[in-house]
Amino acid sequence: MPDILTLSVLHAGQKELTVMRSLLNLAGSEPAWQVTDRIGGQFTVIDVDSSAGAEIWEAAGGDDVVALTRQHDFPARYKLRKPLRSREFLELLSLLARGDQQEVLENSDPQPEEPLWEGLEMSDGHCTLAEHLRRGTWTTPVMISEQGWPELIIDPGSGTWFYDGAITDVTPVMFAQPLTDAAGVALDSGELVERTAGMHQRSLAELKWFAGLAQSRGKLHPDLLGGFEFMLTQVPPQARDNQRFQALAQALIRTPITLDDLHRQSGEAVETVAAFLNACYTTGRLLINQSARAASF
Repeated sequence: MPDILTLSVLHAGQKELTVMRSLLNLAGSEPAWQVTDRIGGQFTVIDVDSSAGAEIWEAAGGDDVVALTRQHDFPARYKLRKPLRSREFLELLSLLARGDQQEVLENSDPQPEEPLWEGLEMSDGHCTLAEHLRRGTWTTPVMISEQGWPELIIDPGSGTWFYDGAITDVTPVMFAQPLTDAAGVALDSGELVERTAGMHQRSLAELKWFAGLAQSRGKLHPDLLGGFEFMLTQVPPQARDNQRFQALAQALIRTPITLDDLHRQSGEAVETVAAFLNACYTTGRLLINQSARAASF
């Protein structure tokens, strides 16, 4: 098997190509995959909803070709249904890579589609670091004392945190790990000075942003579910070096927008949209219109 497998996606829109590439970047699947809009990959997906794609399907369609479609009853062994869902797409790649001959999706009787947006599970005393920071669980300096975590000290009063490593050393697995309130061990002023001597002092907004981004892959904070509209007053500083986040922020700045509209207009994967909104909510920058009929904030 080649080190990198290529999926040829023919006659699909730019949105579908972008979503597929985003899912692959987020998933980090093994073996590695790349998506191209040219013929020649080890596996082929054809958008049969386009006239050109339908013509090619008639000529080339078969058991080893995947149909990309909104049609529930399209006669194909392998189908990807629009809008793309991460689990179905990644399961398809896994089956193709293994040479599995099983069906990826049910192609006879249409099955109920899974919800596009899933919520994070949270409780009052057992939640992610991002949620503790958003809620203000700790009002005095604390050291995070949790097995496997590096030494990380938070001083909410001064809006700073202390850590000598790179932010990337605090892995997404840690940020997704539920912590109890007791994970933050209180430090008095003397202990704070002693423990932070020589440590790198950082803005707490930085920690909130990265912890908010990484607290879950593809799941939204439960407060963001329910058909609300969202808006930002400005682009979060931490998002300015990321083109995808910048584009999402610009969409949210222009006018109040729903989850589904933001997902559709941006062309980004569910995982990217959810991570961005979670981070904006954790940092307190996200405005939420909880009135389904309200036109503005």
